[in-house]
Amino acid sequence: MHCTRKVTDDLIWIGADDRRLACFEGVYDVAKGVSYNSYLLLDEKTVVFDTVDKAVSGRFFENIAFALNGRKLDYLVVDHMEPDHSATVEELMLRYPETKLVCSEKIRAMLGQYFTKCSEDRMVIVNEGDTLCTGRHTLTFVMAPMVHWPEVMMTYDLTDKILFSADAFGTFGALNGHLFNDEVDFFGEYLDEARRYYTNIVGKYGPQVQAILKKAAGLELNIICPLHGFVWHSHFSDFLDKYLRWSSYTPEETGVMLAYASVYGHTENAVNILACMLAERGIKTKVYDTSVTPASYIVADAFKYSHLVFASTTYNAGIFVTMENLLHDIANHALEGRKVAFIENGSWAPNSGALMKQIIAPLPKTAIIGNTATIMSALADGQEKDLEALADIICRDIKPAAPAKIEEPVDNNVFAKFNYGVEVLTTRVDGKDYGCIINTAGQVAACDPKKITISVIKKNNTCDMVAKAGKFNISILTQDVPFKLLQRFGFQSGRDVDKFEGIGYDDRMSNGIRYIPEYTNAVLSCEVIDVKDVETQILYIANVVEAKVLSDAPSCTYGYYHAHIKPKKGPAAGRPAGYVCKVCGHFEPCDGELPEGYTCPLCNHGAEEFEFTPAEETSNRKGYYCDVCGHFEPCDGELPDDYVCAVCNHGKESMVPGVG
Repeated sequence: MHCTRKVTDDLIWIGADDRRLACFEGVYDVAKGVSYNSYLLLDEKTVVFDTVDKAVSGRFFENIAFALNGRKLDYLVVDHMEPDHSATVEELMLRYPETKLVCSEKIRAMLGQYFTKCSEDRMVIVNEGDTLCTGRHTLTFVMAPMVHWPEVMMTYDLTDKILFSADAFGTFGALNGHLFNDEVDFFGEYLDEARRYYTNIVGKYGPQVQAILKKAAGLELNIICPLHGFVWHSHFSDFLDKYLRWSSYTPEETGVMLAYASVYGHTENAVNILACMLAERGIKTKVYDTSVTPASYIVADAFKYSHLVFASTTYNAGIFVTMENLLHDIANHALEGRKVAFIENGSWAPNSGALMKQIIAPLPKTAIIGNTATIMSALADGQEKDLEALADIICRDIKPAAPAKIEEPVDNNVFAKFNYGVEVLTTRVDGKDYGCIINTAGQVAACDPKKITISVIKKNNTCDMVAKAGKFNISILTQDVPFKLLQRFGFQSGRDVDKFEGIGYDDRMSNGIRYIPEYTNAVLSCEVIDVKDVETQILYIANVVEAKVLSDAPSCTYGYYHAHIKPKKGPAAGRPAGYVCKVCGHFEPCDGELPEGYTCPLCNHGAEEFEFTPAEETSNRKGYYCDVCGHFEPCDGELPDDYVCAVCNHGKESMVPGVG
């Protein structure tokens, strides 16, 4: 029996859950199961995006047959050749003999390695930027090598702004009937599994992920459809922020992850004592026993935490086996930028500390802090001082002494603590509608007639229009408001564009002024009774003459906008001269020729597969970033007092020094 769900009116999820799989890729336990996602587009032409693992092939083919409802299948797009997504490609092509297979040249080559009955006569080979029209939809293709195989590409629907992201943005865990990220408490229940998925499977390829994130930054994204886990249609910037951190090896938590290998409990005891000392100093800690916890969980937290402590008994003159495997695993995932300390134990020749350092020290931007604490069998009286010293060093590194702060009479950060909302202010003058984003509406009188105030930046065109009309509406936005709506009303001027052009609704209150019916929980109609000039703003005091509730959805506060809706800064541009592998995308810094016999450390292809690329440097211009919209204003000195952002019209107080 089929089991499908709609992503949009003409896009259907046709994947399946697998809760019987013990080890994903034969190594990562998946106690919560895993989903294999496939999608079917029902346009003038029908398209399946990737297939599934053979374990759920029966359900998959039932889903396709039901969703097609007698229609033929025109295209199969293969974005990724890993067998958990391609195992059923050959059978699908046999079942649907009229289907064309859309893929890249690299995928075409891999198809021949896995299958014998995929005729090249039925293949449509696409390159970066090529398009495929299916009727209402137009698809284009984005190459994403080494995220996390060399052949990976992504498909982008230019019509509905949907990215089919292959293995990127996926997570371990069955869907359990849910499909969308906001149908569950993703960041409470699934983030750890998403981190474990990324760090263990994709973690080594941070530079390649950063490269595809730069490409994605140029796309308008309404929906993300990964091959594992939930479909993203809201709050994606929060998850994207995690990917930016993980792929740049930036810690999420300032704290200490301690992992130990202990045979009889003495090494464990030392780690527990150190963890207590750190906790007493206000340091967040997480402790793992490498003999009990699978390495994938510890690797994930090594990416999460800023400081790491490894403790191991000396075993067969080396490192205890579970610790040795863990450290090699971390090194093989190319983790960088961590502060690391060690504890060693040994009854007659403790040398595990030096051996652990040999594995970890070569990792880029890794710093060994403190002296290795050495235990001879068990902690002796007085040895707690060694642990105290180590705890002090870690604490000082995490909490360095703060420089003396010159107190300003007004700290602008205070105003970010106010819990005020984000609204769309609308008005109408001479038959034309105007609107802008504000975050300054507030009630000033609860008795009838109820009164509110708003303040509007003088340079906003809507400010002048409210003065002329003498009346306005306020649409109170909800937390699911997309950034593009804020862009429409907040990042362009009504002097230059009609902000309502192309909007498919024309809802108005009794005063004839439009309001925003989508992503809005309440609307107020107001009549101006007083006006105050407050330097850069105009303050309007108004009676509320009509008000209605549209939904119970929570309001979007200004703080919520900054934390969850405003796009996060993308990966930094710039890199030295070097060579890019045409097979996997690996970048090798090099000013001259690659050495004779050079092979790619990722895909093992030789120098003939590399092409030179000149240095790409950031401009390093001094200036200011707008904390509201992200606009960069080059400036060597101070901004003028009357400066307003060229994009969102906010004043000098919203500009933060930076380099662009």
